Order: sequence, then structure tokens, then C-alpha cells
Amino acid sequence: MDGNEALVQLWLDRIGVDAERLGPADWSIRVPSVKRGIVAVAAHAGERTLEMRAFFMRGPDRAHADVYRRALRKNLDMRHWRFAADDAGDLWLVAEGEVAVLGADGLDGMLGLLSTYVDEVFEGILRLGFDVPEGQGVGPPPPPAT
Repeated sequence: MDGNEALVQLWLDRIGVDAERLGPADWSIRVPSVKRGIVAVAAHAGERTLEMRAFFMRGPDRAHADVYRRALRKNLDMRHWRFAADDAGDLWLVAEGEVAVLGADGLDGMLGLLSTYVDEVFEGILRLGFDVPEGQGVGPPPPPAT
């Protein structure tokens, strides 16, 4: 394990986040969210940066331009994270942090911001891009039956 990989693992352990090691420089991090339940984050420790990517929502069924416009406008108010769309039109939140200055507190703060941003915009973007019946609540999936 090189220096950056060891640092990131130390930070994840220190902040107590639910993270699974997927490879020498890769993790899957589970970030709690009120609106989504869990947001899965793929993290990769590069030579200088920690790159993170979180799936936000599949491509909209309708109002495509309005959905992407709302996400791009939100980018103006966000720190660290930004919305991006892949070739399929799915929405992602992506972030990079310089390992040399990030630290455990910085990583914890970035993951906290992710949860906040998802909770702020998920329902509005979902209702804009998909046919959600009026009055139907939007929240995390129910827990599995035991």
C-alpha cells in the first residue's frame, strides 16, 4: 500500500464511515441520506487526489433540459461536489480532493456535504424528471423484511 492509499484508509477508519476496500486504491463508501437511505460512493486514491463518484439518479424520462439545468444551477452553490451526466444521461455527483491537504476531517466534511446536497435536491429533481403521483412521498426504500 503506498502513502496515499494508506492515508485514505486511515481517514476512513478514523471517521468510522461504512467503507469496503475494493482494491489497492479503491473503496466503496456508504453515505447515509434522509431522502435516499444510502448513497454509494466509489473512491479512488490517485497519485495526488482522492477521486469520488456517487450515482445520483438515472436519466430522466421527461423534462430532460429542465432536469440538467436544475443540476447545473445547483453546481453554482456547491463546494467540492458537482453534478455530471454520463453518456446514458444518468446523473452523478463527482468530487476530487488533494490528498496532501484533505485529511480525515476534510474527507468527513466532503461526505457530509454529499449527503446534504442529495437531501436538498433529490426529491425536486426526481419529480421534475419522472412521473411521481402528486401526494406520493419520496424517501429511502423500505428496509428488507426479516
